Amino acid sequence: MEHDELIEHPNEDEVTPVPGSDNGDAPFSEASIMDLLQADMQELAESKDVYIPVKGYGRTGVQIRYGLPDKGRELSDIARKVEREVKDRYTRNITIAIDTMIHLCLGIYVQPEGVAEPVMLDPDETGEPVRFDNEFAKILGIETEVKSARQVVRRLFNNNDMAIISHAEKLQRWLQDTKADITLEIWQTAGE
Repeated sequence: MEHDELIEHPNEDEVTPVPGSDNGDAPFSEASIMDLLQADMQELAESKDVYIPVKGYGRTGVQIRYGLPDKGRELSDIARKVEREVKDRYTRNITIAIDTMIHLCLGIYVQPEGVAEPVMLDPDETGEPVRFDNEFAKILGIETEVKSARQVVRRLFNNNDMAIISHAEKLQRWLQDTKADITLEIWQTAGE
């Protein structure tokens, strides 16, 4: 069957209706299932960015703001480019994660304790937050040690591949479901 074909519904006797949908009662309190579907769709449409905290920066509350790619193909292009550059599978996977983080980064923010909202790192008051660039390297005091955005990411995560993987997993979870709880670890479930 082609992916763009409609799926035929099973015999109506085999379908369990949504509670309350047959008798006019609204399921789940006052909202109808159609209202809930529309609300879910609206929430998904409005989710354009996410702030993901970087572990180890509890006092400053470093967070990276990511946005959705304009096209999903952008991510596969990143993977293909890295596959041409890097032959070792482990290094390739880490590099794809780093390059995806760099590509989708909208800015780096801080949110120290007691501050209600993330604040963009903008030392030159340009109105734009720093990204994984030379300005951020200067803030970190590593501008003489790094020569690329990849190196800036690695240093931010203290060259800890597991920390990079954990952060990239949260980004991946959000890309798959923009309503996902990115505060959970990979082994946790939303019901815990």
